[in-house]
Amino acid sequence: MAMLEIDDINKSFGGLQAITDLNLKVNEGEIVSVIGPNGAGKTTLFNLITGVYKPDVGDIRFEGNSITGLKPDQIVDRGIARTFQNLRLFTNLTVLENVLIPQHHKLKSTWFSAVFRTPGYLRREQQMREQALEKLSFFGPRLMSFRLYQPVYVLSYANRRRTEMARAMATGAKLLLLDEPSAGMNPKETAEITQIIKRMRDEGGYTILLVEHKMNLVSEISDRVVVLDYGQKIAEGDYQDVVNDPKVIEAYLGKKAEGDEAQNDQLTEGDGRTS
Repeated sequence: MAMLEIDDINKSFGGLQAITDLNLKVNEGEIVSVIGPNGAGKTTLFNLITGVYKPDVGDIRFEGNSITGLKPDQIVDRGIARTFQNLRLFTNLTVLENVLIPQHHKLKSTWFSAVFRTPGYLRREQQMREQALEKLSFFGPRLMSFRLYQPVYVLSYANRRRTEMARAMATGAKLLLLDEPSAGMNPKETAEITQIIKRMRDEGGYTILLVEHKMNLVSEISDRVVVLDYGQKIAEGDYQDVVNDPKVIEAYLGKKAEGDEAQNDQLTEGDGRTS
């Protein structure tokens, strides 16, 4: 069953056509990766899904209902959350506080219960804390223990990325959009985040659409891979089929592919131009 359906969307900025006639489906329980060179439209796609931009043409549906034209907070309430290519955290707040923040809109309270901290208010606060700790536990000791109470600005870049992922999970989302989740991570940390993303699907029940430039991560976790170039989908399917597609090799390397195995190896290993 398709959780997310994108039908013939177009988006332009002045004379620049960023997305052209894009169709995409993400089924419940899938991990779908979106790859492509710089300027391919990957982040623009995320901004369209999450309501930052509105498509000029076309429709976006989540669980069968159109979300086109909804505001970002309304889309979060429907069950879609995201991370960002450039981190958007409250760096002076602690890790735990950052993961509590997205739950506050669900904290139904009056000024009286908030000021006098009634039993019902305290009970809901405790439920929020338990939810935050549950999401943070996916990342193990990287975010738990003493790090819960550290301000985000003292964390490594990789741990800030983990915090942002935990915050997205804490919104109560069903569909997570992860924009380069392994950015800034070394090979060991990338291997860890690869396993965490698998667990998010297998144990957490999340459906995941991600943008990523590390091909080893993409190859290991993706049920399907979608390739964008200049805002158009040029390939979709199994990872091996996609990376061997001549159109994909040409898009990444800027030359025609005619059985050159060296080209293929370069794409498979990952290319710095794909972020």
